[in-house]
Amino acid sequence: MEMLNQEVLIIGGGIAGMQAAIDIGASGRKVVIAEKEKTLGGHVKDYTCLFPDLSNGTALVAQKVAKVEAFPNITVQLETEVSDLERVNGGFKASLTKNSASETQNFGAVVIAGGYGNFDGTKYGEYGYGRYPGVITGIEFEQNMGEILKRPVKTAVFIKCVGARDRSKGMPYCSKVCCMYTAKQAKELKNAHPDASVYVTYMDIRANFKNGEEFVRGVMEEERVRYIRGRVGKIFPANGCLTVRMEDTLKGVPQEIEADLIVLATAMVPVNSTNNLVMKVGGKVDDNGFITSLPLAESTNPMEVAKGVYYAGACGFPCDVRESLNQGSAAAAGVLSYLQVNGRP
Repeated sequence: MEMLNQEVLIIGGGIAGMQAAIDIGASGRKVVIAEKEKTLGGHVKDYTCLFPDLSNGTALVAQKVAKVEAFPNITVQLETEVSDLERVNGGFKASLTKNSASETQNFGAVVIAGGYGNFDGTKYGEYGYGRYPGVITGIEFEQNMGEILKRPVKTAVFIKCVGARDRSKGMPYCSKVCCMYTAKQAKELKNAHPDASVYVTYMDIRANFKNGEEFVRGVMEEERVRYIRGRVGKIFPANGCLTVRMEDTLKGVPQEIEADLIVLATAMVPVNSTNNLVMKVGGKVDDNGFITSLPLAESTNPMEVAKGVYYAGACGFPCDVRESLNQGSAAAAGVLSYLQVNGRP
């Protein structure tokens, strides 16, 4: 019987994909990382601070990249997309496309770590995203933080759950990490501008991470960031700034805040191209479009999607950096076990 190909394909070179590659590479097996962007690191490479310990995301990515590059058996193919994936002879055949040129390679196992997309803030026309320069997303805040924190800011409003927990927009789920990264960003802004008035509008506060409740409480009490419960109804320009109109549902009164910076905590959304690959090899996605693990009765590895296929990171559901790293290691463990059982060790 023909031996199973021992080479592993990792789709996505973000923090989860790199962690999976490092763990698999340590076994001596060959690994190919296909990353569609020009650099490794995914979203995390743009994060100067990670909650709740405020460690440096850019430095973490640099550390992981250095480990990946230290393994001669790990090949990184940048600006490369996996345009097709199919099962062949017990393994997988992948079409890797770069600059419109494709090549086919065979692999014994696959880790899907395609990451996530961001909800389109323009779908909330009443918030003025894309029309008013002072309205940005949380991702844009991270990407341009150095410049933003240097600007004079008198009043800032952070709006949570933009595209999350809103059935009218077809987005019924909670993105999980928004409460924490909004608190972190409010803290960073307040540290840069101690005299600024900073507000956070929210539906609920979901800080279900270790020390998460303490972190958010500290932002409220120590940084004097004011949290207002309620949905923002409209944002419009007036008096040379932006007016946020909403109702404070705890006090039962309408409220207007004049601000020069508004940050929208947009939801994390699945990536259709990743989902298409999952379904081609027998995997499934849930009603929200995120990758679904095999039932517990069918698999001992929580990251297993189908035989020989594993996922890691936010392509499965919104998660933070620590969870992404853990899932990368769990997916790697699944791959190594699968290859050992189904081929030579």
